[in-house]
Amino acid sequence: MPASQTAGQPRPARANARTKRSLARQAPDRPAQARQRNPRGQGDRLRDDIIEAASRLLADPSAPPLTLRAVARAAGVAATSVYLHFENIESLILAVTDRRFGELVRLQDETRAEDADPCQRVRAGSLAYCEFGLAHPGHYQVMFTSPLPLREYATPQQMPGWRAFQQLIESVAECLGPGAADQEAFLTATLIWQQLHGLVSLRISRPRFPWPPLAETVADVVDRLLAGAGVRVR
Repeated sequence: MPASQTAGQPRPARANARTKRSLARQAPDRPAQARQRNPRGQGDRLRDDIIEAASRLLADPSAPPLTLRAVARAAGVAATSVYLHFENIESLILAVTDRRFGELVRLQDETRAEDADPCQRVRAGSLAYCEFGLAHPGHYQVMFTSPLPLREYATPQQMPGWRAFQQLIESVAECLGPGAADQEAFLTATLIWQQLHGLVSLRISRPRFPWPPLAETVADVVDRLLAGAGVRVR
């Protein structure tokens, strides 16, 4: 396997102020209120308001199942207005999921851009993923732990979140070096994602367990898996 880094002590992935600001901007916790009618021709704005209202309801992982009528109340519109944009609750959930994945991709892009070291970018993106999930447990549940209402013939590339995973594959490939096979990068990225998902899910479901610090744990997990792929991490 190629070695893209020199030997030494592993560097922990860094939580940074930009990541925290991004997470704060993403929190859809605005209170529901009566909504003023959009001017004619601004249907897209209504659609956005409906998605954000659904996001607020889904932010609580213990909330009851989402309904279009509940979303209409939260958005301050009539139920018929919701049906103009979403034929059923499944299509609305997919729209929420797509939006939250877009935020995750942007967050990871910001953290990756801050470090020129390719392996550190893997660590930073992995930490951003975990921080996002822990900051938005209800949305994380919809994105990663609940079955998504997808068509039976949907390919992996058509699934919500594929771009976020592709980001991880690309970062891992850069860390492994130019001689690494595409399949090796895919497998290593898959193993990292599996570990990160377990880390986030356990911390959400067992918040009172004495978990070790997040940044150091993520760095250790990522470095062990990169080392298994032949990278001499530092």
